[in-house]
Amino acid sequence: MVIQSTRLCLLSYMAVVMTGCSLFAPKNPRSAIVEKVEQAGAGDLSTASTQTIQQWLGKHRELANEVENLCKPVRRTADAKWANSTEGRVCSAAHTLAFFHFEPKQGDGEVFHSGWR
Repeated sequence: MVIQSTRLCLLSYMAVVMTGCSLFAPKNPRSAIVEKVEQAGAGDLSTASTQTIQQWLGKHRELANEVENLCKPVRRTADAKWANSTEGRVCSAAHTLAFFHFEPKQGDGEVFHSGWR
């Protein structure tokens, strides 16, 4: 009987501690970058991994390029913990996709020929 009441007390204490930790854990501040992606249809990104954000942005390449342009100035001044924030994960996913962004360049019409002319 004593063991059961001790176990119940311990489980209750752990539940209170875990609930308290989740309630008072630091939240990511709201970001215009995150809100832009969420409003585009990505849903709540607060618990999404970089890979899942990247998969979603892969279907929305233009948005990924826009987000990358928004992230560039933020990335320069970000601290070490920023990469683990929601904004950091969104920017990391957009950066990976923007790296492979291809825009065909328009030539000037000049053609090069072999040999002497």
